Amino acid sequence: MKELPYFKFFPNQWITGTISFLDLGTQGAFIRICCYYWSKECNVPQAQLQVLIRDHFKILIDNNLIKIVDEKVCIKWLDEQYSEFRKRSKINSANGRKGGLNKANATNSLSIKKREEKKREDKYQNDNLLKVQPEVLKILNDAK
Repeated sequence: MKELPYFKFFPNQWITGTISFLDLGTQGAFIRICCYYWSKECNVPQAQLQVLIRDHFKILIDNNLIKIVDEKVCIKWLDEQYSEFRKRSKINSANGRKGGLNKANATNSLSIKKREEKKREDKYQNDNLLKVQPEVLKILNDAK
């Protein structure tokens, strides 16, 4: 899959949520790991996270902003968005494939008709024919 372009961020939820009651360093660490987590397609081992935010790791867990399940990091709101993104991506891919197959199999498609209309007539196809004046033709026919 190509790189995930963005995750939804709602300023109102940030400013009124649990994170706003934590110190600015912890808030910065949280948004940093959210970005890292998203860029790794929501699959980050606990050990990596502990290295990235060593001083803030326990605070984020204690405040239920991140969870550890089977030694993997879980950030619920990002996991939900990632799941949505994957579903939408699969649907779009399947629809694109169907559309491509339909176009490839179409015999009356608009694009084929347009290509056929663009075929040019050869204005010079009869240029190599010998053109004989009607008077010369009459003389030749009379000579027989």
